[in-house]
Amino acid sequence: MIKDLQDIQKGEVSLFGGKATNLGFLIQNNFNVPPGFCISTEITTLTDDVKQEILAKFKNLTGNVSVRSSATAEDAKNASFAGQFDTILNVTEENLFRAIEQCWQSTTSERAQAYNKENTPIHMAVIVQQMIPADYAGVCFTVDPVEKKYVLIEIAEGLGEKLVSGEITPNSYFLSEKKVEKKNVQFDFDENILGNITTTAKEIEKTYGAPQDIEFCLKDGELFILQSRPITTL
Repeated sequence: MIKDLQDIQKGEVSLFGGKATNLGFLIQNNFNVPPGFCISTEITTLTDDVKQEILAKFKNLTGNVSVRSSATAEDAKNASFAGQFDTILNVTEENLFRAIEQCWQSTTSERAQAYNKENTPIHMAVIVQQMIPADYAGVCFTVDPVEKKYVLIEIAEGLGEKLVSGEITPNSYFLSEKKVEKKNVQFDFDENILGNITTTAKEIEKTYGAPQDIEFCLKDGELFILQSRPITTL
């Protein structure tokens, strides 16, 4: 089974994993999520019929795509598995199937096995999502993990994969009521945009009814939501 993200329901975690069901929920609640589709956990091999269906949906998207994990254990309240599985960026039609196979195989990686201390059964769905050539990318914690009283926004230039992997130091902003209370700045950034990010993040938090760890990107000032998961460290 392959479904467009906008059609995936919150109760379908066993089929489409935590990330895809969260993206579907965000789209259904009118948040700006790049379009895409998800290959369910029922599909584990790329037969000719499956390839044809994937290619048909791929051609409905514009430009390159990202291929993202959506494991059944991912983005849960007690363990997010954040960064444990593979995401492949700027995927073209030529290397689409190879990227999907790589995503499947990442469930058995050493880092994923080490993280999964409780030996939670992992079934992998795969998201294929339109790639946004971002000017900036970042994460927003609707409650900061340290002092637990601010909104924390971290922003990096470009696509953000180096931010997620910890390779670079981002700009960090601690906000209360859209006002910057503290910051640590590595590059020039228009702080007027922070208000929109904060407002959207708090709307997402309200929609879920719990503090959220949100991934986002910005292209020409437009805010795209790439993921939202519960904060597991509070």
